[in-house]
Amino acid sequence: MIGFVVLVGVGAAIYLLQIENHPVEVNELWQFNPRTSLNGKTRTVRGDIVFDPVSDFQFNALYLVDTESSMEYRAPEYGFWFGIRIDGAWCNIDKEKEMVNCMPFNPTLSTTYEFKGTINLEAVGKKDIMWLSDIDFEKSRQMVNGKWQPISLGKFIIPLEGKYR
Repeated sequence: MIGFVVLVGVGAAIYLLQIENHPVEVNELWQFNPRTSLNGKTRTVRGDIVFDPVSDFQFNALYLVDTESSMEYRAPEYGFWFGIRIDGAWCNIDKEKEMVNCMPFNPTLSTTYEFKGTINLEAVGKKDIMWLSDIDFEKSRQMVNGKWQPISLGKFIIPLEGKYR
């Protein structure tokens, strides 16, 4: 009997660890019912970054949206309501110098990212907003040319040219 209890306990621990480490798409989080049960849970979240330095909508924040989201829903205002904000990542625009300063990674090097952190929810009117905090950026990764790679960390200066104007 004790062996069975130990086996069940070990199996449950392995299952919970797999859930925590298995990447979850942004839309999967939003469809979770009840969503409030995710609050405070650690998960690895996969999505495409929203980077639009000329947007006036809370640009200093970076958001992940679902990889299946159409282009019309890849703007910061949609990321705020339907994506997940990446706490600890930000970009500030310097219009005079025509540059964007971003930390702790360069959001222009990849589209798809995976971040492991704590899920947070807050009601704003009748809608929830979601963000990922306590992110271990050193263990996060990005998709580059079809391969997962570590994210280079630091402070990055991105010129406002081409599609970023």
